[in-house]
Amino acid sequence: MGGMTDPDEVVADLQTLDTALMRLRRLWTTPRTHDSMRAGLGEDVELSTVLVVEALVRETALDACGVADVAQRVDVAPSTASRLVERAVAAGMVERRTSASDARRAELHLTDAGWALHERARHFRTGYLAGVLTDWTPDAIASLAGQLDAFADAVSASHQDDLQEGS
Repeated sequence: MGGMTDPDEVVADLQTLDTALMRLRRLWTTPRTHDSMRAGLGEDVELSTVLVVEALVRETALDACGVADVAQRVDVAPSTASRLVERAVAAGMVERRTSASDARRAELHLTDAGWALHERARHFRTGYLAGVLTDWTPDAIASLAGQLDAFADAVSASHQDDLQEGS
């Protein structure tokens, strides 16, 4: 019966996962972490701007990146992404350019300040995680990273219909 799964065990595991996710909901926004992040990134940097910058970094393989691409990467409705992009533009981290192939379309590009923010934010986050995981083995960290990445993909895929309806 090695392939059989006890439904009670699955429910218990799902409850444990739910509890863990609720505890992690504010990973980057607890007062202590938020204060450390603001000190490392700059007092005037909003977390939403970091999210837009990170979305654009992940979309650099595209010829053109727009608000819809940011919405998909950040898992928000396009109208919300538009507001977040506007904040990032106002902060000087992102610039809008008219598309060379379609004058009606705006393309989003990171400024030098946006790239610098990306580097500072990534350095802060990985340093924070290294401190939290100091007693973990490299294999355990790799396993967590792989499983959490797969979980994030599943969550994103399950939310795509909801996000498209909210536009």
